[in-house]
Amino acid sequence: MGTVDRLEWALTLAGENRTELEKVLQYYKDDSLKYKAACFLIENMPYHYGYEDARLDSVKAILATAPLGDGYIPDSERKRKWKSFNYKSLPILQDVQRMTAALLIENIDVAFETWNRVSWAKYYSFDDFCEWILPYRVGDEPLESWRKAYYDHYHPILDSLYQGENILEAADALNKFLKYETPFSPNSDFDLPHLGAKYLLKYRLGTCKETTDHTVYIFRSLGFPVGIDEYLYSPSNQNSHVWNILKNTDGKPLSFWYMDSRDLAVGMTDGRKKGKVYRMQYGIQEEKYQGVYKDNSTPSVVRNPLLKDVTEEYFGSNEYPVRIDGKVKSKFVALGIFTPFGYVPVDVALRDGDQAIVRNIEPGVIYQPLCNEKGLFQPCGYPFMIKDDTVRTFVPDMDKNVSLSIKRKYPLQNHILEYMSWMTGSKIEGSNDINFRNKEILYCIADTPRVNVNFYPSHPSRPYRYVRFVPRDGWRAEVAELAFYENIHDDVAISSKAILGCPPVDGNPAHAMDKANDGDWLTFFFSEEANGTVTFDLQNPTWIRKILFVPRNDDNFITPGNSYELFYQDGVMGWRSLGKQIATTYELIHTNIPEGALLWLRNLTRGKEEQIFYIEEGKQRFVGYE
Repeated sequence: MGTVDRLEWALTLAGENRTELEKVLQYYKDDSLKYKAACFLIENMPYHYGYEDARLDSVKAILATAPLGDGYIPDSERKRKWKSFNYKSLPILQDVQRMTAALLIENIDVAFETWNRVSWAKYYSFDDFCEWILPYRVGDEPLESWRKAYYDHYHPILDSLYQGENILEAADALNKFLKYETPFSPNSDFDLPHLGAKYLLKYRLGTCKETTDHTVYIFRSLGFPVGIDEYLYSPSNQNSHVWNILKNTDGKPLSFWYMDSRDLAVGMTDGRKKGKVYRMQYGIQEEKYQGVYKDNSTPSVVRNPLLKDVTEEYFGSNEYPVRIDGKVKSKFVALGIFTPFGYVPVDVALRDGDQAIVRNIEPGVIYQPLCNEKGLFQPCGYPFMIKDDTVRTFVPDMDKNVSLSIKRKYPLQNHILEYMSWMTGSKIEGSNDINFRNKEILYCIADTPRVNVNFYPSHPSRPYRYVRFVPRDGWRAEVAELAFYENIHDDVAISSKAILGCPPVDGNPAHAMDKANDGDWLTFFFSEEANGTVTFDLQNPTWIRKILFVPRNDDNFITPGNSYELFYQDGVMGWRSLGKQIATTYELIHTNIPEGALLWLRNLTRGKEEQIFYIEEGKQRFVGYE
């Protein structure tokens, strides 16, 4: 469809609103550049929409009560009422049917006015301006006038930070300022569409989506060509993520996220595995493969004409043939990333006989070839990974068995290891005086805990009624569980209760002192102050000869008493069980694992974080944590 055809198509779809859009075209008929800009916005407008509703306003009003810097909204009847609110049940409001001439003209005029002021505009094409500066919206937020309000607020700030003509230096100064301007309140209590420019100018809260939206409004209002990149699902943290990019004067997009306040850099993100990276665009993008937009059997991400595949910018260009089931007849094969709840399709590859030609994927990520079977994506080959520029396919050899000691069902991430290591040097003290004027050290945590559940021997000189946890000097207490046993072989702990303690961080009751011995190893006491202690009352003086200590952790270690099931991936046959075990120690021993297989350990008792892994040099290797 040509530009003229697309413009007429948009005007036709506008229906009764056609006259508003035609007013814009008439207004700019004698200004060729602004006329082209108006055409660009209108001809792509049919793919843009938003949500506006009184119910949505009610939820946003509750979100606005999140305290600065913390984001924790206290539980209330009002919060519970809207917790399950699904904004996608609201009517979709199409831009092409509701955009006013006044709003569109103001957006175009202010965007041009700002663009003509900045010294770096000469390095960019008109197409760059249209895609990176001109758009009136970011996602599905309300339609509103925002450019002037943002310019008036931030232009004086930018002037005070930087007076030169180098776009990178100017953007870097502004990026570092934003983190400290007003504390951003992280909050994910509600599932909401994009909140909108005016809302974010007043309330700095939400998720990474809101921080990147806010950045786009700020930077574009000041004439910086800024956009948003995203990955759909990371095997590193089982989540999606978005961040900002600035198109530098050399044409290379530089990644940044003001919550990090790091320097802008090519391909820089949060360090997590991404699989595929897409760029949110206003204009319709050219099909990566002919016919993919109309093929309903392909993943929605590749049928979205406003998403541009930019994985090559982050990981370079690559192409590999991957074997698939010879019975596959569809033109395209989807590529999925594992989740415990099914695969997330993130890309497609062209089928060529009994193989698929995979292009531009991130090395070190395991992908599963998938085909759409009656609306469900099912395996149509063995999982594979690119490593050292070769394809490693995980095909189980049923004639060769290997053994493995399994200690976790999910990779031990650095921040979890840090939480555990911070408790090194902490002391557990006993006393019969509630003020601990006379006390005895029952145990000092001399070594960094390597597992979540730690039993320490104690050799007190006498029975004690009170026990106190004292973090290492200068550090906060982060205690998931403390329990005390009268004898070394006891399985039942002495009854105890947290009675005195430092207030929790940010006053959040989710981290109050009672969380230090509530039987839940995921909740934890987190002291507001450094050197914050918590004291337990055992009711009567009691001998303490064993101490259970659980630091703040993710509860993904093997837990005695829990039931586990190990699976291996068998191509088109899917996941097959290698048997169930009830853990008796803090590791599981399996001796019947097919060599070369991709594995998945499920905790059937509790928990939801699980990640696929494989065996290398006799060790458990999680995806992205080789």
